[in-house]
Amino acid sequence: MEQILINLTRARSDLKPLPGTVPLKPLAAILPPLIYYVALLLLPPFTEQPVQRFISFLRAILAITSGLLFFRLPLTYHVPFSVGLTYQLALVGLYGGCRVLDAFFISPYLFHHIPRRVKYHHEPRSETPGVWRNRALSNSYFDLHFLQPRKAPIMETAITDEGLPESWKDRASWALELELSMRGAGFTWTSADVRHTKKTWTPTVWDRVHSILLHVLPVLSLCFVVIRFIYLNYLSAESGHSPTFDDLAFPLQILLTAALGGFLMTAFSLGHSMFAIALAPLKPHPLSYFPPLYTTRVWDLTSVRSFWSYGWHRLFSRLFLVYGVWPGEWIERRITDKQTDQPADVGKVLGGFVSSAFVHSFAAFTVVGGILGDALGEAKFFAGCGIAVVGEELVKRLVVRHRGMNKQWSSKDKAPEIGRWYDGIVGRIWWISILLYNGRHFARGWVKAGLVREMAGL
Repeated sequence: MEQILINLTRARSDLKPLPGTVPLKPLAAILPPLIYYVALLLLPPFTEQPVQRFISFLRAILAITSGLLFFRLPLTYHVPFSVGLTYQLALVGLYGGCRVLDAFFISPYLFHHIPRRVKYHHEPRSETPGVWRNRALSNSYFDLHFLQPRKAPIMETAITDEGLPESWKDRASWALELELSMRGAGFTWTSADVRHTKKTWTPTVWDRVHSILLHVLPVLSLCFVVIRFIYLNYLSAESGHSPTFDDLAFPLQILLTAALGGFLMTAFSLGHSMFAIALAPLKPHPLSYFPPLYTTRVWDLTSVRSFWSYGWHRLFSRLFLVYGVWPGEWIERRITDKQTDQPADVGKVLGGFVSSAFVHSFAAFTVVGGILGDALGEAKFFAGCGIAVVGEELVKRLVVRHRGMNKQWSSKDKAPEIGRWYDGIVGRIWWISILLYNGRHFARGWVKAGLVREMAGL
Protein backbone atom coordinates (compact mmCIF):
# COMPACT_ATOMS: atom_id res chain seq x y z
CA MET A 1 0.00 0.00 0.00
CA GLU A 2 2.85 2.39 0.82
CA GLN A 3 4.41 1.71 -2.58
CA ILE A 4 1.07 2.43 -4.29
CA LEU A 5 0.79 5.79 -2.48
CA ILE A 6 4.35 6.69 -3.51
CA ASN A 7 3.54 5.84 -7.13
CA LEU A 8 0.45 8.05 -6.99
CA THR A 9 2.36 11.16 -5.88
CA ARG A 10 5.49 11.08 -8.01
CA ALA A 11 5.88 12.02 -11.68
CA ARG A 12 5.36 8.96 -13.84
CA SER A 13 8.18 8.00 -16.14
CA ASP A 14 5.78 6.08 -18.40
CA LEU A 15 3.46 9.05 -18.99
CA LYS A 16 3.33 10.01 -22.66
CA PRO A 17 1.58 13.40 -22.78
CA LEU A 18 1.07 15.55 -25.83
CA PRO A 19 4.39 17.08 -26.95
CA GLY A 20 4.77 20.65 -25.71
CA THR A 21 2.34 20.34 -22.80
CA VAL A 22 3.43 21.34 -19.30
CA PRO A 23 2.35 20.21 -15.79
CA LEU A 24 -1.10 21.48 -14.85
CA LYS A 25 -1.09 24.64 -12.74
CA PRO A 26 -3.78 25.25 -10.09
CA LEU A 27 -4.87 28.56 -11.62
CA ALA A 28 -5.30 26.95 -15.05
CA ALA A 29 -7.57 24.31 -13.50
CA ILE A 30 -9.65 26.79 -11.48
CA LEU A 31 -10.23 29.59 -14.00
CA PRO A 32 -12.40 27.78 -16.64
CA PRO A 33 -15.13 26.53 -14.26
CA LEU A 34 -14.98 29.76 -12.23
CA ILE A 35 -15.52 31.99 -15.25
CA TYR A 36 -18.19 29.59 -16.48
CA TYR A 37 -20.00 29.97 -13.16
CA VAL A 38 -19.86 33.80 -13.31
CA ALA A 39 -21.25 33.68 -16.85
CA LEU A 40 -24.08 31.38 -15.70
CA LEU A 41 -25.06 33.97 -13.10
CA LEU A 42 -25.81 36.30 -16.01
CA LEU A 43 -27.60 33.76 -18.23
CA PRO A 44 -31.18 34.25 -16.95
CA PRO A 45 -32.45 37.48 -18.54
CA PHE A 46 -32.73 40.77 -16.68
CA THR A 47 -35.88 42.85 -16.84
CA GLU A 48 -34.26 46.23 -17.70
CA GLN A 49 -33.39 46.42 -21.40
CA PRO A 50 -30.31 48.73 -21.12
CA VAL A 51 -28.91 46.47 -18.43
CA GLN A 52 -29.79 43.38 -20.45
CA ARG A 53 -27.83 44.61 -23.51
CA PHE A 54 -24.71 45.26 -21.45
CA ILE A 55 -25.11 41.98 -19.54
CA SER A 56 -25.51 40.04 -22.81
CA PHE A 57 -22.23 41.46 -24.11
CA LEU A 58 -20.40 40.77 -20.85
CA ARG A 59 -21.87 37.28 -20.64
CA ALA A 60 -20.73 36.45 -24.18
CA ILE A 61 -17.18 37.60 -23.40
CA LEU A 62 -17.09 35.50 -20.24
CA ALA A 63 -18.56 32.45 -21.99
CA ILE A 64 -16.11 32.64 -24.90
CA THR A 65 -13.20 33.04 -22.48
CA SER A 66 -14.35 30.11 -20.39
CA GLY A 67 -14.91 27.89 -23.43
CA LEU A 68 -11.47 28.67 -24.86
CA LEU A 69 -9.82 27.97 -21.51
CA PHE A 70 -11.64 24.64 -21.24
CA PHE A 71 -10.59 23.59 -24.75
CA ARG A 72 -7.05 24.78 -24.03
CA LEU A 73 -6.63 22.60 -20.92
CA PRO A 74 -5.72 19.26 -22.58
CA LEU A 75 -3.74 20.95 -25.37
CA THR A 76 -1.50 22.86 -22.96
CA TYR A 77 -1.33 20.84 -19.74
CA HIS A 78 -0.96 17.32 -18.40
CA VAL A 79 -1.02 15.80 -14.90
CA PRO A 80 2.57 14.58 -14.38
CA PHE A 81 1.83 11.97 -11.71
CA SER A 82 -1.15 10.26 -13.35
CA VAL A 83 -2.02 8.86 -16.77
CA GLY A 84 -5.66 8.52 -15.69
CA LEU A 85 -5.97 12.12 -14.56
CA THR A 86 -4.34 13.34 -17.78
CA TYR A 87 -6.93 11.28 -19.68
CA GLN A 88 -9.69 12.80 -17.55
CA LEU A 89 -8.27 16.28 -18.06
CA ALA A 90 -8.93 15.86 -21.77
CA LEU A 91 -12.50 14.71 -21.05
CA VAL A 92 -13.06 17.69 -18.75
CA GLY A 93 -11.64 20.11 -21.31
CA LEU A 94 -13.80 18.83 -24.15
CA TYR A 95 -16.90 18.41 -22.01
CA GLY A 96 -16.54 21.83 -20.40
CA GLY A 97 -15.93 23.65 -23.67
CA CYS A 98 -18.84 21.92 -25.39
CA ARG A 99 -21.11 22.57 -22.40
CA VAL A 100 -20.31 26.28 -22.52
CA LEU A 101 -21.13 26.43 -26.24
CA ASP A 102 -24.40 24.61 -25.58
CA ALA A 103 -25.48 26.74 -22.61
CA PHE A 104 -24.67 30.17 -24.02
CA PHE A 105 -24.98 29.86 -27.77
CA ILE A 106 -26.61 26.67 -29.09
CA SER A 107 -29.54 26.37 -26.67
CA PRO A 108 -30.45 30.08 -26.34
CA TYR A 109 -29.98 31.10 -29.98
CA LEU A 110 -30.91 27.96 -31.94
CA PHE A 111 -33.61 26.58 -29.64
CA HIS A 112 -34.53 29.68 -27.57
CA HIS A 113 -34.11 27.60 -24.45
CA ILE A 114 -32.49 28.35 -21.10
CA PRO A 115 -32.55 25.39 -18.69
CA ARG A 116 -35.27 25.62 -16.07
CA ARG A 117 -35.29 23.90 -12.73
CA VAL A 118 -37.22 20.66 -12.44
CA LYS A 119 -38.42 19.84 -8.96
CA TYR A 120 -39.11 16.21 -8.17
CA HIS A 121 -41.88 15.30 -5.77
CA HIS A 122 -41.97 11.83 -4.23
CA GLU A 123 -45.16 10.21 -3.04
CA PRO A 124 -45.18 6.78 -1.37
CA ARG A 125 -46.66 4.06 -3.54
CA SER A 126 -47.91 0.66 -2.54
CA GLU A 127 -45.68 -2.24 -3.45
CA THR A 128 -47.30 -5.50 -4.43
CA PRO A 129 -45.84 -8.32 -2.32
CA GLY A 130 -43.12 -10.10 -4.20
CA VAL A 131 -42.79 -7.43 -6.90
CA TRP A 132 -39.21 -6.72 -5.94
CA ARG A 133 -38.40 -10.34 -6.75
CA ASN A 134 -39.76 -10.00 -10.25
CA ARG A 135 -36.85 -8.89 -12.37
CA ALA A 136 -39.11 -7.76 -15.16
CA LEU A 137 -40.91 -5.30 -12.89
CA SER A 138 -38.06 -4.02 -10.77
CA ASN A 139 -35.40 -1.77 -12.26
CA SER A 140 -33.94 -0.25 -9.12
CA TYR A 141 -30.18 0.02 -9.00
CA PHE A 142 -30.44 -1.08 -5.40
CA ASP A 143 -31.90 -4.41 -6.49
CA LEU A 144 -28.42 -5.20 -7.81
CA HIS A 145 -27.66 -6.81 -4.47
CA PHE A 146 -28.35 -10.33 -3.35
CA LEU A 147 -29.12 -8.98 0.14
CA GLN A 148 -31.75 -6.29 -0.11
CA PRO A 149 -31.28 -3.04 1.83
CA ARG A 150 -34.17 -0.99 3.13
CA LYS A 151 -35.84 1.00 0.40
CA ALA A 152 -39.02 3.03 0.00
CA PRO A 153 -41.07 2.58 -3.19
CA ILE A 154 -42.24 5.96 -4.48
CA MET A 155 -44.01 7.59 -7.40
CA GLU A 156 -41.92 10.45 -8.75
CA THR A 157 -43.47 13.45 -10.46
CA ALA A 158 -41.53 16.31 -12.04
CA ILE A 159 -42.70 19.94 -11.99
CA THR A 160 -40.84 22.50 -14.08
CA ASP A 161 -40.41 26.02 -12.73
CA GLU A 162 -42.49 28.62 -14.54
CA GLY A 163 -39.78 31.25 -14.63
CA LEU A 164 -36.03 31.71 -14.32
CA PRO A 165 -34.18 33.02 -11.26
CA GLU A 166 -34.15 36.79 -10.79
CA SER A 167 -32.51 37.57 -7.45
CA TRP A 168 -28.75 37.18 -7.12
CA LYS A 169 -29.22 34.63 -4.36
CA ASP A 170 -31.42 32.47 -6.54
CA ARG A 171 -29.10 32.96 -9.52
CA ALA A 172 -26.14 31.83 -7.42
CA SER A 173 -27.88 28.60 -6.43
CA TRP A 174 -29.27 27.97 -9.93
CA ALA A 175 -25.86 28.47 -11.56
CA LEU A 176 -24.09 26.17 -9.11
CA GLU A 177 -26.70 23.44 -9.50
CA LEU A 178 -26.54 23.61 -13.31
CA GLU A 179 -22.75 23.60 -13.43
CA LEU A 180 -22.51 20.55 -11.18
CA SER A 181 -25.27 18.57 -12.89
CA MET A 182 -23.43 16.62 -15.59
CA ARG A 183 -26.45 14.60 -16.69
CA GLY A 184 -28.77 17.62 -16.44
CA ALA A 185 -30.70 15.96 -13.61
CA GLY A 186 -32.86 18.58 -11.92
CA PHE A 187 -33.17 20.69 -15.07
CA THR A 188 -35.00 20.64 -18.39
CA TRP A 189 -31.68 19.57 -19.90
CA THR A 190 -32.26 16.06 -18.59
CA SER A 191 -32.40 13.66 -21.52
CA ALA A 192 -34.82 10.76 -21.61
CA ASP A 193 -32.11 8.21 -20.91
CA VAL A 194 -31.62 9.63 -17.40
CA ARG A 195 -35.28 9.51 -16.32
CA HIS A 196 -36.70 6.16 -17.40
CA THR A 197 -39.68 5.68 -15.13
CA LYS A 198 -41.81 7.47 -12.56
CA LYS A 199 -41.88 4.32 -10.45
CA THR A 200 -38.60 4.39 -8.60
CA TRP A 201 -37.03 4.04 -5.17
CA THR A 202 -35.84 6.49 -2.59
CA PRO A 203 -32.21 5.56 -1.87
CA THR A 204 -31.27 6.29 1.71
CA VAL A 205 -27.75 6.81 2.99
CA TRP A 206 -27.89 3.24 4.27
CA ASP A 207 -28.84 2.04 0.77
CA ARG A 208 -25.73 3.67 -0.62
CA VAL A 209 -23.49 2.36 2.15
CA HIS A 210 -24.96 -1.08 1.50
CA SER A 211 -24.23 -0.63 -2.20
CA ILE A 212 -20.61 0.28 -1.53
CA LEU A 213 -19.91 -2.48 0.99
CA LEU A 214 -21.75 -5.41 -0.60
CA HIS A 215 -21.44 -4.66 -4.29
CA VAL A 216 -19.02 -1.94 -5.30
CA LEU A 217 -15.96 -2.63 -3.17
CA PRO A 218 -15.92 -6.43 -3.67
CA VAL A 219 -16.23 -6.11 -7.45
CA LEU A 220 -13.74 -3.24 -7.57
CA SER A 221 -11.25 -5.24 -5.50
CA LEU A 222 -11.65 -8.34 -7.66
CA CYS A 223 -11.11 -6.32 -10.84
CA PHE A 224 -8.02 -4.69 -9.32
CA VAL A 225 -6.55 -8.08 -8.42
CA VAL A 226 -7.16 -9.41 -11.95
CA ILE A 227 -5.66 -6.32 -13.60
CA ARG A 228 -2.61 -6.39 -11.33
CA PHE A 229 -2.09 -10.13 -11.80
CA ILE A 230 -2.25 -9.95 -15.60
CA TYR A 231 0.01 -6.92 -15.74
CA LEU A 232 2.68 -8.31 -13.40
CA ASN A 233 2.75 -11.74 -15.01
CA TYR A 234 2.24 -10.94 -18.68
CA LEU A 235 2.69 -7.24 -19.48
CA SER A 236 5.43 -5.82 -17.27
CA ALA A 237 9.02 -5.72 -18.46
CA GLU A 238 10.04 -7.80 -15.43
CA SER A 239 7.72 -10.63 -16.50
CA GLY A 240 10.00 -11.44 -19.43
CA HIS A 241 7.14 -11.02 -21.89
CA SER A 242 6.73 -8.34 -24.53
CA PRO A 243 4.61 -5.63 -22.88
CA THR A 244 1.93 -5.42 -25.58
CA PHE A 245 -1.73 -6.29 -25.40
CA ASP A 246 -1.65 -8.33 -28.60
CA ASP A 247 0.90 -10.73 -27.14
CA LEU A 248 -1.65 -11.88 -24.59
CA ALA A 249 -3.55 -15.08 -25.32
CA PHE A 250 -7.11 -14.38 -26.45
CA PRO A 251 -8.72 -15.57 -23.16
CA LEU A 252 -6.41 -13.22 -21.23
CA GLN A 253 -7.35 -10.35 -23.54
CA ILE A 254 -11.02 -11.00 -22.80
CA LEU A 255 -10.36 -11.35 -19.06
CA LEU A 256 -8.38 -8.11 -18.91
CA THR A 257 -11.06 -6.29 -20.94
CA ALA A 258 -13.79 -7.53 -18.58
CA ALA A 259 -11.75 -6.50 -15.52
CA LEU A 260 -11.15 -3.00 -16.92
CA GLY A 261 -14.85 -2.60 -17.69
CA GLY A 262 -15.87 -3.81 -14.25
CA PHE A 263 -13.32 -1.54 -12.63
CA LEU A 264 -14.69 1.50 -14.48
CA MET A 265 -18.31 0.65 -13.74
CA THR A 266 -17.75 0.18 -10.02
CA ALA A 267 -15.41 3.18 -9.75
CA PHE A 268 -18.13 5.42 -11.22
CA SER A 269 -20.65 3.91 -8.81
CA LEU A 270 -18.32 4.45 -5.84
CA GLY A 271 -17.76 8.12 -6.68
CA HIS A 272 -21.48 8.71 -7.31
CA SER A 273 -22.50 7.08 -4.01
CA MET A 274 -19.84 8.89 -1.98
CA PHE A 275 -20.91 12.29 -3.31
CA ALA A 276 -24.56 11.41 -2.65
CA ILE A 277 -23.74 10.43 0.94
CA ALA A 278 -21.67 13.57 1.51
CA LEU A 279 -24.44 15.87 0.21
CA ALA A 280 -27.36 13.99 1.78
CA PRO A 281 -27.52 16.41 4.78
CA LEU A 282 -28.47 19.20 2.33
CA LYS A 283 -31.88 17.67 1.61
CA PRO A 284 -34.27 18.88 0.29
CA HIS A 285 -31.85 21.18 -1.60
CA PRO A 286 -31.43 20.12 -5.26
CA LEU A 287 -27.68 19.59 -4.75
CA SER A 288 -28.56 16.49 -2.73
CA TYR A 289 -30.55 14.98 -5.59
CA PHE A 290 -28.68 11.96 -7.01
CA PRO A 291 -30.87 9.70 -9.15
CA PRO A 292 -29.53 6.16 -9.62
CA LEU A 293 -26.48 5.99 -11.86
CA TYR A 294 -27.42 2.64 -13.37
CA THR A 295 -31.09 1.79 -13.73
CA THR A 296 -31.09 -1.90 -14.67
CA ARG A 297 -29.23 -4.88 -13.32
CA VAL A 298 -26.50 -6.19 -15.60
CA TRP A 299 -28.07 -9.64 -15.90
CA ASP A 300 -31.38 -8.10 -17.01
CA LEU A 301 -29.81 -6.48 -20.08
CA THR A 302 -30.50 -8.32 -23.34
CA SER A 303 -29.03 -6.12 -26.07
CA VAL A 304 -26.20 -3.72 -26.80
CA ARG A 305 -28.72 -0.89 -26.95
CA SER A 306 -30.17 -1.73 -23.54
CA PHE A 307 -26.66 -1.73 -22.07
CA TRP A 308 -25.91 1.79 -23.26
CA SER A 309 -29.42 3.04 -22.43
CA TYR A 310 -29.87 1.50 -18.99
CA GLY A 311 -26.66 -0.20 -17.91
CA TRP A 312 -24.11 2.60 -18.27
CA HIS A 313 -23.80 5.93 -16.47
CA ARG A 314 -24.67 8.37 -19.31
CA LEU A 315 -22.79 11.23 -17.66
CA PHE A 316 -22.02 12.70 -21.09
CA SER A 317 -25.56 12.21 -22.42
CA ARG A 318 -26.20 15.92 -23.01
CA LEU A 319 -22.92 16.33 -24.92
CA PHE A 320 -23.64 13.34 -27.15
CA LEU A 321 -27.23 14.50 -27.67
CA VAL A 322 -26.30 17.99 -28.84
CA TYR A 323 -23.16 17.16 -30.80
CA GLY A 324 -24.00 13.66 -32.01
CA VAL A 325 -27.64 12.59 -31.87
CA TRP A 326 -29.21 15.78 -33.25
CA PRO A 327 -26.69 16.22 -36.10
CA GLY A 328 -27.04 12.50 -36.94
CA GLU A 329 -30.82 12.78 -37.12
CA TRP A 330 -30.54 15.91 -39.27
CA ILE A 331 -28.17 14.16 -41.71
CA GLU A 332 -30.43 11.11 -42.00
CA ARG A 333 -33.47 13.28 -42.70
CA ARG A 334 -31.54 15.24 -45.34
CA ILE A 335 -30.46 12.01 -47.05
CA THR A 336 -33.82 10.21 -46.85
CA ASP A 337 -36.13 13.25 -47.17
CA LYS A 338 -37.82 12.41 -43.88
CA GLN A 339 -39.97 14.99 -42.14
CA THR A 340 -39.01 16.38 -38.75
CA ASP A 341 -41.76 14.39 -37.05
CA GLN A 342 -40.49 11.11 -38.50
CA PRO A 343 -37.97 9.04 -36.50
CA ALA A 344 -34.38 9.00 -37.68
CA ASP A 345 -33.10 6.15 -35.57
CA VAL A 346 -30.04 5.23 -37.64
CA GLY A 347 -28.70 8.78 -37.60
CA LYS A 348 -29.58 9.08 -33.92
CA VAL A 349 -27.64 5.97 -32.95
CA LEU A 350 -24.64 6.48 -35.20
CA GLY A 351 -24.42 10.18 -34.36
CA GLY A 352 -24.33 9.45 -30.64
CA PHE A 353 -21.64 6.82 -30.99
CA VAL A 354 -19.54 8.90 -33.40
CA SER A 355 -19.50 11.82 -30.96
CA SER A 356 -18.55 9.45 -28.14
CA ALA A 357 -15.81 7.97 -30.31
CA PHE A 358 -14.32 11.41 -30.94
CA VAL A 359 -14.41 12.46 -27.28
CA HIS A 360 -12.77 9.29 -25.97
CA SER A 361 -10.26 9.04 -28.81
CA PHE A 362 -9.15 12.60 -28.16
CA ALA A 363 -8.64 11.73 -24.50
CA ALA A 364 -6.53 8.73 -25.53
CA PHE A 365 -4.63 10.94 -27.97
CA THR A 366 -3.40 13.07 -25.03
CA VAL A 367 -1.85 10.08 -23.20
CA VAL A 368 -0.15 8.24 -26.09
CA GLY A 369 2.19 11.07 -27.02
CA GLY A 370 -0.05 12.44 -29.75
CA ILE A 371 0.27 9.32 -31.92
CA LEU A 372 -3.04 9.12 -33.76
CA GLY A 373 -2.84 5.43 -34.61
CA ASP A 374 -2.49 4.49 -30.95
CA ALA A 375 -5.53 6.58 -30.01
CA LEU A 376 -8.05 5.03 -32.39
CA GLY A 377 -9.01 2.10 -30.16
CA GLU A 378 -11.83 4.05 -28.54
CA ALA A 379 -13.11 5.12 -31.97
CA LYS A 380 -13.16 1.51 -33.18
CA PHE A 381 -14.96 0.42 -30.02
CA PHE A 382 -17.76 2.96 -30.23
CA ALA A 383 -18.10 2.61 -34.00
CA GLY A 384 -18.49 -1.14 -33.53
CA CYS A 385 -21.12 -0.62 -30.82
CA GLY A 386 -23.06 1.77 -33.05
CA ILE A 387 -23.09 -0.70 -35.92
CA ALA A 388 -24.11 -3.47 -33.51
CA VAL A 389 -27.08 -1.44 -32.21
CA VAL A 390 -28.32 -0.71 -35.74
CA GLY A 391 -27.80 -4.33 -36.74
CA GLU A 392 -29.60 -5.82 -33.75
CA GLU A 393 -32.62 -3.58 -34.30
CA LEU A 394 -32.85 -4.75 -37.92
CA VAL A 395 -32.62 -8.39 -36.79
CA LYS A 396 -35.33 -7.83 -34.17
CA ARG A 397 -37.69 -6.44 -36.77
CA LEU A 398 -37.02 -9.35 -39.13
CA VAL A 399 -37.58 -11.86 -36.32
CA VAL A 400 -40.83 -10.20 -35.26
CA ARG A 401 -42.05 -10.16 -38.86
CA HIS A 402 -41.12 -13.82 -39.22
CA ARG A 403 -43.09 -14.61 -36.07
CA GLY A 404 -46.23 -13.19 -37.59
CA MET A 405 -46.26 -9.57 -36.37
CA ASN A 406 -47.19 -7.04 -39.03
CA LYS A 407 -45.87 -3.98 -37.22
CA GLN A 408 -42.42 -2.65 -36.45
CA TRP A 409 -40.81 -3.89 -33.27
CA SER A 410 -40.47 -1.69 -30.23
CA SER A 411 -40.18 -2.49 -26.55
CA LYS A 412 -43.63 -0.99 -25.91
CA ASP A 413 -45.29 -3.03 -28.66
CA LYS A 414 -43.68 -6.32 -27.73
CA ALA A 415 -46.40 -8.85 -27.07
CA PRO A 416 -45.92 -11.93 -24.90
CA GLU A 417 -46.82 -14.34 -27.71
CA ILE A 418 -43.89 -13.34 -29.91
CA GLY A 419 -41.31 -14.06 -27.23
CA ARG A 420 -39.36 -17.30 -27.03
CA TRP A 421 -37.75 -18.88 -23.99
CA TYR A 422 -34.30 -18.52 -25.54
CA ASP A 423 -34.57 -14.83 -26.51
CA GLY A 424 -33.05 -13.60 -23.27
CA ILE A 425 -30.21 -16.11 -23.43
CA VAL A 426 -29.32 -15.16 -27.00
CA GLY A 427 -29.57 -11.46 -26.16
CA ARG A 428 -27.26 -11.75 -23.16
CA ILE A 429 -24.66 -13.77 -25.07
CA TRP A 430 -24.85 -11.24 -27.89
CA TRP A 431 -24.29 -8.01 -25.95
CA ILE A 432 -21.63 -9.45 -23.67
CA SER A 433 -19.73 -10.89 -26.65
CA ILE A 434 -19.89 -7.61 -28.56
CA LEU A 435 -18.67 -5.52 -25.63
CA LEU A 436 -15.87 -7.88 -24.62
CA TYR A 437 -14.61 -8.58 -28.14
CA ASN A 438 -14.94 -4.97 -29.24
CA GLY A 439 -13.67 -3.67 -25.90
CA ARG A 440 -10.24 -5.10 -26.65
CA HIS A 441 -9.64 -1.98 -28.75
CA PHE A 442 -10.06 0.07 -25.58
CA ALA A 443 -7.78 -2.20 -23.57
CA ARG A 444 -5.07 -2.21 -26.24
CA GLY A 445 -4.81 1.58 -26.18
CA TRP A 446 -4.85 1.71 -22.38
CA VAL A 447 -1.94 -0.74 -22.22
CA LYS A 448 0.04 1.41 -24.66
CA ALA A 449 -0.73 4.56 -22.67
CA GLY A 450 0.41 3.03 -19.37
CA LEU A 451 -3.08 3.37 -17.95
CA VAL A 452 -3.40 -0.34 -17.19
CA ARG A 453 -0.10 -0.20 -15.33
CA GLU A 454 -1.40 2.68 -13.25
CA MET A 455 -4.70 0.90 -12.55
CA ALA A 456 -2.62 -2.03 -11.32
CA GLY A 457 -1.11 0.27 -8.68
CA LEU A 458 2.34 0.24 -10.25
